[in-house]
Amino acid sequence: MKILIFSQHFPPETVATGRRAQDLAESLSGRGHNVTVVTGVPNHPSSMVRPGCRAAPGVEVVAGCYRVVRVPVFRSTDTRVLHRLLTYGTFLLSAVRDGLRQGPADLILAVSPLPTGLAAMLIHWARRAPLVFDLQDIWPDSVLAVGVMRPSLALRLLRGVEQFFYRRCALIVCITEGFRRYLLGLGISPARVAVIHNGVDVEMFEGCKNSDEFRAAHLPGGKFVVGYVGNIGLAQGLGTLLDAAAALADRPVTFLLTGEGTDKERLQTLARIRELANVKFLDGVPRERVPTILASCDALLLALRRDPLFEITIPSKLYEYMAAGKPIICSVGGEAASLVATAQCGLSVAPSDGAALAAAIRKLHEDPALCRAMGEMGRRFVRESFSRVHLMDEYCELIERLVSKTEEPAVWAVPHQSETLSSRKL
Repeated sequence: MKILIFSQHFPPETVATGRRAQDLAESLSGRGHNVTVVTGVPNHPSSMVRPGCRAAPGVEVVAGCYRVVRVPVFRSTDTRVLHRLLTYGTFLLSAVRDGLRQGPADLILAVSPLPTGLAAMLIHWARRAPLVFDLQDIWPDSVLAVGVMRPSLALRLLRGVEQFFYRRCALIVCITEGFRRYLLGLGISPARVAVIHNGVDVEMFEGCKNSDEFRAAHLPGGKFVVGYVGNIGLAQGLGTLLDAAAALADRPVTFLLTGEGTDKERLQTLARIRELANVKFLDGVPRERVPTILASCDALLLALRRDPLFEITIPSKLYEYMAAGKPIICSVGGEAASLVATAQCGLSVAPSDGAALAAAIRKLHEDPALCRAMGEMGRRFVRESFSRVHLMDEYCELIERLVSKTEEPAVWAVPHQSETLSSRKL
């Protein structure tokens, strides 16, 4: 069948939604489907400083399997609301224009955020094909959680658009059980909701060893290294890390933050003002270098600021941390903390609590045997439960069943048998 995937981000960007879109494109095309990805030229603020993201071909064929069509997007490293709205809006318009040029399709699939879903919805109406939405973050709650928006008429309008859109979808695939509960609370039929976690390419991380060369080049010798790799944005609340660093200034502990994001410059300034010599920042790196960095750390930090939305979120980097075989310090509540506890792969602390974070680091630093045991438990658990290959197979089968059960193009509803859309449980 012919499938159109809409995703505002796509590799070489390292944004999680782009990786999800890539996994879907590779998996579906690998099963013989004709797949085209409609995406933007690299446009996330964290991507703008990376050489590999400054230019990309308008149309490319990836490994002879699927096509990537890149559309023009307003791009800026300025993260103020107006600039971000321009980015979302221009992608929506460009994606609709180029999506219509792709001709008829058997399925339309969109990956968060909501504006990408709205573009796909317009193509769904034009082509009369079922619409599937991959829910990676909940709008407008996610922008409200980081303080970009405040309660207002605009927020209420966005909530109305959100619910209208969800009801147009034949299927919504979300990444946590908490997201599923949220959708059911909005009145979305359980038969239209499935849970498939992000997972991880286990082989990519498992075989990577501690790099003495990396540590010698970037880290002081004899230190216990707490690493963070990923987006350094407002949602992560990494100011808490600086508080922990100040509390551990007399300990042989170093904090390594690798990545780009809207909050990086502010954190670097604060680290200088507070004279935190035990905090080091590195530029964002291509995805293939991430396993080496994780393997070179002694413990890995997962962090999100305190907010009810993040109680039902599992950051995709958690699976990568587990696959790297390192103990995890989880400064996230709710579902992420429950997963860490179930896997016995780390210690959980209250979000935005620098003192608790420092105490957890002390415990791990003083107990190397505990670090090794937690690292191995995480690696074993993620291999058994969150292999991306297995999750993508499940996802593809779900989509194929959906299309095969659509009796005619004008009928989008998934049959109301809950067993056709099984949810993965932790």
